[in-house]
Amino acid sequence: MIGAVNKNMLTTSLGAIEIAYYDVGPRDAEDVIVLLHDGAYGSSAKLAWEKVMPELAERFRVIAPDLVGYGSSSKATFFDRPPQAAHGDVIAAFLANVGIEAPRIHAVGSSFGGSAAVTAARLQVGRPWASAVSIGGSLGHGRNGDAFDELQRYDQSLEDARRITGLLVEDVDQWETHVKERHANGLLPGHWEALSAARVKAPQRDAAAGPPPLADRLASCHAPVLFVEGENDQLLVRGWTEELAAMVPNGRAVTVPGAHCPNIDRPEGVVEVVVNFVESVSSESQVLS
Repeated sequence: MIGAVNKNMLTTSLGAIEIAYYDVGPRDAEDVIVLLHDGAYGSSAKLAWEKVMPELAERFRVIAPDLVGYGSSSKATFFDRPPQAAHGDVIAAFLANVGIEAPRIHAVGSSFGGSAAVTAARLQVGRPWASAVSIGGSLGHGRNGDAFDELQRYDQSLEDARRITGLLVEDVDQWETHVKERHANGLLPGHWEALSAARVKAPQRDAAAGPPPLADRLASCHAPVLFVEGENDQLLVRGWTEELAAMVPNGRAVTVPGAHCPNIDRPEGVVEVVVNFVESVSSESQVLS
């Protein structure tokens, strides 16, 4: 039986930035899982992971922050670097600040958080990441353009919170409490502005000065990476996980029941694949050490 989060969030400050986070599970666990939520309007660690955290915490220490711009964390955005890298920098500083120590730290993210997890594992910012799991986070690859564009607009109404949620789960009619909490999160001062401002483009910005090709970037990621696809994901084209896994030296792909964010409404399948993957990475690292 999947449980629910019943623990209050903690907070820590990184200078002017405040990060709110959950810290559950055994403090002496050799594997720590850092959960990074999706980037939709109104999202938070609780909305993304409340049914996943209790199960993972039976085996691992689990850290789940509200990303900058979301929930109870500070509302800000970064314009001087790609958003996934920016959030990875903050998370690395956050983990160091709160003193997270373990033989292995794994990044597990949903949608935008999944892309941030893979980016962190590739760049190895701060303490080295043992592995990454990306649930519906394709680093911009294989997007269903029309559907994905629908995530980029939000008018802060309850009905629009329902529409956003419907893009992430299979049956939005079963998630009215979630919809209401997403709506409340979307009204927090600075949240809408932080997310909307991130899409502002300077008129003289050089469009050609983008990042290297995705395949080149992923080829430099030497940590094990698992890409997880929801079988009914309407935001990404089918098979994107196999394509990205083939670009990573130690890439793997799996499909689970659910839509774009199966961690929300189909948590059992997500818990199973994350546990199996993290335990396999842990076993492999112990053999090599």
